[in-house]
Amino acid sequence: MLMLALMACSAPAAPRPTSAPPTRRAPAATATPDPAASALSVVPLKVVESVLPPAEPTPPGFSAGRPTPTPVATPEAAWKYVTIAFAVENRSDTPWLVGIAGSEPSTTNLASAVLTARDGTRYKPIRSSTTLGLRTATSHALTNYPVLLRIPPGFRVTGESAGSLSVVAPQPNSVTFKVPSSSKDYGTLSIPTLADLGVKSGDDDVSRRIRPLIGGLASVDVSSVSAQSPTFPTQNPPSGGVGAAVSGPGKATVTLVSVDASDPQDFELRNRGWKQVTLAVQYRNDDPQQAHTFNVAAWLFGDDGVVYTGDAPSIGDFGRALTPPDPTAIPLWDGRSAGTDQTPPGQALEPRRATFVVPKTLRGAVLVLAGDAEAAFNITSIPVP
Repeated sequence: MLMLALMACSAPAAPRPTSAPPTRRAPAATATPDPAASALSVVPLKVVESVLPPAEPTPPGFSAGRPTPTPVATPEAAWKYVTIAFAVENRSDTPWLVGIAGSEPSTTNLASAVLTARDGTRYKPIRSSTTLGLRTATSHALTNYPVLLRIPPGFRVTGESAGSLSVVAPQPNSVTFKVPSSSKDYGTLSIPTLADLGVKSGDDDVSRRIRPLIGGLASVDVSSVSAQSPTFPTQNPPSGGVGAAVSGPGKATVTLVSVDASDPQDFELRNRGWKQVTLAVQYRNDDPQQAHTFNVAAWLFGDDGVVYTGDAPSIGDFGRALTPPDPTAIPLWDGRSAGTDQTPPGQALEPRRATFVVPKTLRGAVLVLAGDAEAAFNITSIPVP
């Protein structure tokens, strides 16, 4: 027995099983944030509570200019209606197309907005309204592409007035939700990215060129009932006004020659208190050797928060057999054509006039030019006819 114990103690220990070296896992891939998805900011202007749905706005073109009375409705003690009016602001350093569009003011992607309460409850809007992205550019193949508003860095807009097509001052963008009457903190408002670009069978060459230019709307915290003012369309308005000359990245020097106002010839526009503003802009070809034609579009950003544009896209109809529009031309669809004919080297032609129809009460605005010539002019005193 003692011999067995001594043999057990002197026997070599069994080798321990060697463990496999630890395998290093590859780090989880992190999604790269898309700057275009939240390039633009939603600025709540006013939050209105009501026990009844708000009145329907009068469609433009009707003789009555006041909202339609709300149909007979019975207030519900457990519910209320919250209407959020908002502006869109570009706080980045790059111009973007505003990602709001649709065939009717109530059928844009605002109709798919979501109000997420603090407890996680999600509410869908019962009504939405906007004046952005309602026009289309049409190809010979009868495909309609949305004409989206181009908003420069630092600008804020509440709505769009498309030239003489507008006879009523546009109301700010708004969405209405039905929420519990006990709600005071409404949570977060989210607006989905614009997906429908009018192409029925997937994307085509034109839509693929439009998508990278569209800026999405970042979610905003609607913490309480508050109000803001659209104030001026940009926090840092340009210093140049009438008589100022601006040399942009192109081969042109742009000068704002004059700003005139007159009564519109259209009776309805005069009757509603609108005026016709004519801006004379002169282009000088800075190239001493070669003639140039400057393709330029113009927007008038009023200090009322409304941007005034042309009647129709400056580039709106292109052939089936032709190449699709260049991406640099797509953002100019929304502006009023304000370019020049072929300008000889080192010379300037007669001023080109751009006309906008605006309310008579509008006194301040910023004229924005984009395209082959980039410029902005601060107009502090628009005449009253």
